[in-house]
Formats: sequence, structure tokens, C-alpha cells
Amino acid sequence: MAEKRRIGVAVNAQHLHAEDQQLYRGIRKYSQTHDGFECVLAPFAIDDLRHADPSAPPFDGLLAQATRELVDEASRLRIPIVDVWRDSRVTVPISCVFPDFPKGGRMAGQHLLSRGFGHFGYVVNEKRQSQITMCDASLINDDSLGYAAYLEARGFACASFVAPAVVDASAEVWRSWSHNIREWLKAQPKPLGLFVPSDLLCRYIADIAPELGLKIPHDLGLICADNEPNLCLLTTPSLTAIDMDYSQAGYEAAALLDQMFDEGYKQSGRKIILVEPRTLHARRSTDAVAVQEPLVAAALRFIMDHSCDSIGVQDVAQAVSASRRTVERRFREILNRSVTQEIIRCRLDRLKWRLAESDDPIKMLVQESGFNSARVLYETFVREEGISPSAYRAKRRFTSS
Repeated sequence: MAEKRRIGVAVNAQHLHAEDQQLYRGIRKYSQTHDGFECVLAPFAIDDLRHADPSAPPFDGLLAQATRELVDEASRLRIPIVDVWRDSRVTVPISCVFPDFPKGGRMAGQHLLSRGFGHFGYVVNEKRQSQITMCDASLINDDSLGYAAYLEARGFACASFVAPAVVDASAEVWRSWSHNIREWLKAQPKPLGLFVPSDLLCRYIADIAPELGLKIPHDLGLICADNEPNLCLLTTPSLTAIDMDYSQAGYEAAALLDQMFDEGYKQSGRKIILVEPRTLHARRSTDAVAVQEPLVAAALRFIMDHSCDSIGVQDVAQAVSASRRTVERRFREILNRSVTQEIIRCRLDRLKWRLAESDDPIKMLVQESGFNSARVLYETFVREEGISPSAYRAKRRFTSS
């Protein structure tokens, strides 16, 4: 029988925040499938450690939204710890597992560009390193390439607004934030593609848009990054959201801690594992083509509606009553990509969603994805995504059951 190890889970699982709940879910899933890995909630882990008998510590290991104080106490008792909180600002050499926040930011930029927006911005809470890393890591002297860097590399400026760390900390803070975000939104050129990692802030911006005369998604396209159902799905408009796969991060953190047990207590190095975002859920808040040039806008709508059919560039040209050469030229001038690249992008977006959300055999997805054959699907997917469709499905589906 495997040795029983008592693992303290110091995350805010009791809170509404989707990321906390998902982290805990991933950790629990690992414990359910690995004998001897016994998880217990430890909301006051630091106090438990401070009063512990060094000869009988309360935990064999910790999975935590770490603070410097917690790390110091764990080190004193020689308890291995894995940090799952990008905002902890712990810089001592402990191992960490985080979602790949910069990649999530790039996904947001890619999606807004694909919808034809020509003006961009982001809104983050101050002191939230996860959000800042997603949007503009240069603000914290990091070299990660997220949302702003992706857009700037393609010739687009990116406006920014930094909200208080907690916008509802008091009525005064809330009134100030509400006024300032309204004035900032009024000043931005439209149509504006806006990335707001916090679901709460994104929901609030969606709620005040009508009183500012902004139509979503035609004047203002919105993307958030927690995919909290109560904020993203149960109100109008529904919010496009990136699933950062916190569940997988929790699972990987538990696996890393288990590996540390096998290797013996070692806390001298800093190993950082990044978990790829699971998918982007496109919803009403970006469900429009923001391009002002009528021919390109019409072509994009046709591609969005028919990319899963066997269409080509000539079909797009005929649909908008223009020559193939004209359509290709206008796509290059306005979107900086070809018609073929846009068709492939739309097909891959749908295919990735189907891989993540369905159990249908990949060969059955060929026709509905618009590819001519399984070979073309496979080669295109590997070229664009860097992994095979089956490997992509395995990574995305692992924590969904």
C-alpha cells in the first residue's frame, strides 16, 4: 500500500472566483487517482505551521497560493511547497505551476484581430501580475510577450487602463473607478477591441456600454479570461472568454509535488511549469465583424458563415461581387493576411473547439471542419499549432471529465 501523505491545500476554494474553484478541482482530481496523496483544505496553513511541533508537522507537503511568510514557515519545517498563485510575488526559489498567461493574452489579440478591429486596449487591476503578464509584461519588467506585444508587433497601438486592485473596496473607490473608466472609454477610438482579464470588470464595462452609446460588439468588442459562468453566460451580452485551464494547473501542481516526494526534499531550485490555455469561447461580445471597409467586412462574414464548407478564395470573391485579385489585395492592406489564411484560421478555431468539447473520432471531424482530407487536416493543424490534433485533444480534455 502506498505511503499516506497529508497535503495541505491553501487556496481560496470557498470563494466565487472561477480560478480558485478550478485549481482545487484539478488538485482533487489528482488525489482521487493517486493512492496515498491525501488532500485537506488548509485555509490557515501559515498559522498551522507556526504552531507546529517540528517533529510532527501538520502536512507532508503544501499546494498553495503562496506568500513569503508561508514559504518561510514551510522551509523551516522542511515541507515541500508548490506555488499556484502568479500574484504571490514570491521570488525565493520554490517551484510553481501557472497557466501560460502571455499565451492567453496572445489568444485575445488574435481573436480581436480576426474580428477586424483596428483599435485595441486592455483594462487590468493594479498589482495583479497574472493580468499584467497577460496584457503587457513590460509594466513589471518581464520579457513575456502577451496581448499588447502581439498587437504592437503587427503595427497596432494598444491603450491601457489600470483599475484599483479591488474596485469595490469602498463606495468611494467604486465611484472613482466608475467615473474614470467611463471617461477613458469615451476617449478611445472606435470600434475598440478590449481585453479585460477580470470577468467582473469586463461584465461591468459591458453593463455601462449602452449608457455611453456603445453597441456591443459593433463599437466595443470584449474578451475576459476567467470564464466564470455567472458573469459570462447568464447576462446579456454573453462574454467571450478564455479558459485558462486552472484545473489542469492544479493537477500539474499536485503531480509536481508528488514528484518532489520521490526525489526527496529539495527546495533549492525554482522550476516553473506553464499550462497552456484550454480554449477561447467566442460569444456575443465579439460576435461581429468590426472592419469598416465594406468589401472586407462582407468577405469576413461570408468566411465566418461558410468556412466549414469547401470554400476557396474564388468563392469569397464571388460572394462579395469582386475580383479575386481585389479581395486578396484588400485583405492584405487592411488585415495583413491572405484570404486563405483567414479561411484556415476559422476552420482551425472550430476544429479546436470540437476537439476540446466532443468525443467524436477525429476522422469524423474532417468534413465538418472544411478540410478536404484527413491528411490535409493533420498537416495544417501540426503546422499551425505545433502538435497533432490527438495531442491537442488529450491536453484540453484531460481535466474536463
